[in-house]
Amino acid sequence: MLQRKNSFLHFYRRILTLLFTCAVLAGAAQAASEPEWHKVAYKTQAKPSLKNLANKQYELFRFFLDNSLQGAGKKDFLHVAKQVKNNITWRDEHGKNAYNEAFRRSYSFVQSTDLKGMPDTILLIPYIESQWHGKKGEKSGDYGYWQLIPEVIKEIQTLDYVPVSVRETDIDTLRENATLSTEAAQVHLHRYHFYFANVAKFSESDAWLLTFTSFNWGAGNVKRMIADLQADGIEANFSNFYHRLYATHKIRPDDKSLEAAVEYVPSLWNIAQLINSAN
Repeated sequence: MLQRKNSFLHFYRRILTLLFTCAVLAGAAQAASEPEWHKVAYKTQAKPSLKNLANKQYELFRFFLDNSLQGAGKKDFLHVAKQVKNNITWRDEHGKNAYNEAFRRSYSFVQSTDLKGMPDTILLIPYIESQWHGKKGEKSGDYGYWQLIPEVIKEIQTLDYVPVSVRETDIDTLRENATLSTEAAQVHLHRYHFYFANVAKFSESDAWLLTFTSFNWGAGNVKRMIADLQADGIEANFSNFYHRLYATHKIRPDDKSLEAAVEYVPSLWNIAQLINSAN
């Protein structure tokens, strides 16, 4: 009887050891697959506030830039960021800044929104796109908080994995609604990021910066320029991409689409700096 009891205890201990080992391995695997930017975003459990959210967005953006920019691409980026800074920091006759006001106006929404595994820096996009106004723009084109066009919404609404509320809501109503338009924009951003991170295999920082550029310029344009880099034997990364983008704009200075693409991520960076210093 004692022998059977000892055998059972030995077996029980082996099961517990096996379960503990599996748990440790699972935790290690999860930690290994966790993006590096998580260490920036979640390094402290700060109490939610305007200041802490602004600081998190700033630190995340700085992390992406520090891990991506180098050489000529870095020089070009910093040059453009300096050029467009006044456009971002400008204040009206009442001393108010449109982007800082957008950040403050959005806070009650963004402090509790589900980011769906994305960095807080995605929330800078509706600040630059609409200054957080649900009815800004033309309904036939860019419109709403995220300035999404009807064609993009129609495509998103065909996807079976998006919420029913996104699939069935009228396009204009959806774009005017903070929650629904953000959910649609997240689907849009996720597809860009999935391609750059998981298909094209860019680093996580490069993938997010290319995702932001694609939101403005279109993924097709970004992919074609990356293909041109590779055809010329140049390493495909965000820094080299940005240097090519800047050089192309210098050749075609009247191309408004190129101008917007060159200025987009530097402008987002200026907004991140602005709201971090103002809140």
